Amino acid sequence: MAFERISDNLQELNENIKSFAQSSAEYYKLDLFNKTMKGATATIKGVAIAFFGLFALLFISIAVAVAISDWLEAPSSGFFIVAGIYLLLALFFVFFGSKVLTSALLPPASKKFFEEPENDSKPAHPEFTPQKDFETDEIIIKNK
Repeated sequence: MAFERISDNLQELNENIKSFAQSSAEYYKLDLFNKTMKGATATIKGVAIAFFGLFALLFISIAVAVAISDWLEAPSSGFFIVAGIYLLLALFFVFFGSKVLTSALLPPASKKFFEEPENDSKPAHPEFTPQKDFETDEIIIKNK
């Protein structure tokens, strides 16, 4: 009789452990999906901002080039000066850009990716309760 009860408790414990493992796997799948969607949303937002920002930069560059050309009274000199500024910026990014971008982007991105979900602690499995009777070897399990 005692062996049957122990056997039943072990069987129920085995089922609960399998259920807990399945629940944990589903939780981490949802967490991964959440982080992936946040990343995709941020990527789309960044592409849209970059697209409109490049158009604004193009028109501002043309306006500055025309203004410099008028100021120097040479029709093409403003465009060459603006092109030279962009060439210097491109060379700066070729030689120093990877270090600057890595140090600027890696820490915040890794902190955001590896942060725990909003509820900082893992939720307790709903079927388990703390053991209240320490004189027996029984595992106390909530019945649904």
